[in-house]
Amino acid sequence: MTGTVLPTVAYGDPAAPPLVFLRGLPSEPGRARGLDALTERLIVSGPARTHRVHAVGRPARLAPGATMAEVADLYAVMLRSRFRTPAAIMGVSTGASIALQLAVDHPDLVSSLVVAAGAATLGANGRAAQRRYADLLSAGDKGATSELAVATMDSPLLAPVVRLVTRLLPGPADPQGLRALVEAEDGFDVRDRLSRVSAPALVVSGGRDFFYPLQLAAETAHGLPRASHVVYLNRSHAGVALHPRFGRDGGLPARPPRRDRHAPRKGGFACDAPHPVPLTEPKTAGRHACMSEELLR
Repeated sequence: MTGTVLPTVAYGDPAAPPLVFLRGLPSEPGRARGLDALTERLIVSGPARTHRVHAVGRPARLAPGATMAEVADLYAVMLRSRFRTPAAIMGVSTGASIALQLAVDHPDLVSSLVVAAGAATLGANGRAAQRRYADLLSAGDKGATSELAVATMDSPLLAPVVRLVTRLLPGPADPQGLRALVEAEDGFDVRDRLSRVSAPALVVSGGRDFFYPLQLAAETAHGLPRASHVVYLNRSHAGVALHPRFGRDGGLPARPPRRDRHAPRKGGFACDAPHPVPLTEPKTAGRHACMSEELLR
């Protein structure tokens, strides 16, 4: 299939171990632009202290009708050619979907996995929003970026400002290729294959994520054999990777977490439950729910 070009942008010490960062939508090929470039630098600033971060966008000229498995295969080719050993993978949003597909189909290429603001499939609201986004892209509507941004932030008060600002930004490069990726994610669902992921994993979620609701994220963490789950209860989809704690909480797992050492924090959710279980003292709900201290050393 076409779409085999995967340029990367590097951050951090060239001598440090590699970490491959998979962007969320619009997931521009090559170098991120505008606000996306700023947020990318914020997101990778923590991992770049210990790793050489290789930020990767969507494949250039992705063919219509591509599946998420075919998309992941393209990343697998890049990983095999670029790195001699399995690499740490961190994905955000749609990038997290690609990361999960990659870890399921090519577990030998993934040494550790961070799934941020993502899950093993889209939620119903997220799927509907992305279908509308794909339709707007196909129609050449300049409001496509605005509508997606408003949904990711989930803030009615900020919606008018977000629409105004995003309409002033340049549109995505190769909108048809972007639409092909959005449509590929529409069919993405690896819930029944999570047991194939052999790497230690960390799922980081927002309690108000419109695209990947907390229950789906918790089910994803529960289905991964060696996973921990961090929850920011009051964060929307866009706010997960920009949380002040993400640079620390998103520290890559170096060895499998011991589930018996997970101590849920007050005001959060029990990490290892198959469904979210509310804890006490909601006044502290702005904090993250829990994490494996062993995972984050």
